[in-house]
Amino acid sequence: MKNIYNYVDTYGNITFDKNPFNEIDNMVFSYIVYLNFNNTKIYNNAHTLGEIGKEYLRKNTYRKVAKTGIAQKGAYKLLEIIINKKRYKNILLTDYIYDANKDMQFSAITFNIDKNLKCIYFEGTDELISGWKEDCYMASRFPVPSQIEAVKYANKHIKLFGPRIIIGGHSKGGNLALIASMFMKNYKKSKIIKIYNNDGPGLRNDEFHSKKYKKIKRKLIHIVPEYSMVGVLLNHEFYTVVKSSKKNIISHDMATWIIEDDKLIPSELSLKSRKLEKNILYWVNNHTDEEILRTTDNLFKVLESENIDDTLKLLKLKNIIKISYKFLSLDKETKDLIVELITYTFDKYKY
Repeated sequence: MKNIYNYVDTYGNITFDKNPFNEIDNMVFSYIVYLNFNNTKIYNNAHTLGEIGKEYLRKNTYRKVAKTGIAQKGAYKLLEIIINKKRYKNILLTDYIYDANKDMQFSAITFNIDKNLKCIYFEGTDELISGWKEDCYMASRFPVPSQIEAVKYANKHIKLFGPRIIIGGHSKGGNLALIASMFMKNYKKSKIIKIYNNDGPGLRNDEFHSKKYKKIKRKLIHIVPEYSMVGVLLNHEFYTVVKSSKKNIISHDMATWIIEDDKLIPSELSLKSRKLEKNILYWVNNHTDEEILRTTDNLFKVLESENIDDTLKLLKLKNIIKISYKFLSLDKETKDLIVELITYTFDKYKY
C-alpha cells in the first residue's frame, strides 16, 4: 500500500507544468503548514521551500518535532524528502504567520507555484490546548478567533489582478479554508478555483444554510477517510471518502490515506463514522448554543486551573488524575451534558 511519502518519492521530480496540481499536492501543503517556521528567514523575504526546508531541518530534530503531534511528525518526514525534489524545492514560500495565545492557535503559509497559481494553506490543530478549545467552540460559536484571522489573511493576500488561488488545510485548517472562502470580500472570490477541506469539520446550521456557502460550494472538495471522526462533524453537503490503512481516529492522519499513482483510492464511509456523524449532529441540534458553550467553557476552565496548555501536559498521568477530580466538582448540568455527549459519540443511535 502506497502513501503520501511514496507519492513524493515517485512524482517529486515531475514539475507542475507536466503534471498539474492534484489532490496529493494539496495534502503535501496541508502537512507542511503544520511545521513552526519561527526563526527562519521566511520572515524576512520570499524564499524557496528548498531553502527554508533545509534551514528548518538544521535547527530542529525529528525527535523534538515528533513530540508536538502526529501531523508535525509526518510533516517533518515529508519535508526531508521534498526539499530536493524538482516539483517542490523551487516553490516560493511567502506570508508566513504563526499566532497563538490562550484563546487561539492560527498559522498560514502561501505557496507560490508560478505566476499563475498560488496556494494558501491553513494549519490544523497543533499541540496547544487553545487550538482544541477553538475546535470545541465551533459547534456553538461563530466566528471563533482563528476563523476571523483566516478571513483577514485571505483578504490581505488575494489580489483581484493576481494569480488563481487554491485554498485548503487539514482538520481545523480545512474548516478555516472553507470559512475564509465564504467570508472574504466578494470581488476576490472569483480568484479561487478550488477549496480543499481535508477531514476538517463542516459548518453550523446558520452558515451551512447561508447564501455565502451556496456561492462557493461548487469549488469545495471535502475529503474524509473511511473511518473519519473529525471530517464528519457538523453539517456538510457532500464529501469524497478515501481508503485508509488505519481505523478510527488514527485515520485522521493523512499518511494513512492510500494512494495509487497520483490519486487517492475511493472508498465508503464506515458504519461507525456514519453513526458518529448522525449522533453528534443530533446532539448539537438538541442543545442550545448556550448549553454547549457553557459546557465547553467549564471543561477548559478545569484545564486552565491546572496550567495545562498543551497536549503533552494533558497526557501526563498526574494531570489526568487531577483533571478527573476537578471534573467531579463540576455542576451537575455540565456533567450530565458531557456524559450525554460521550454516550452519543460512542454508543448506538439515540433516536
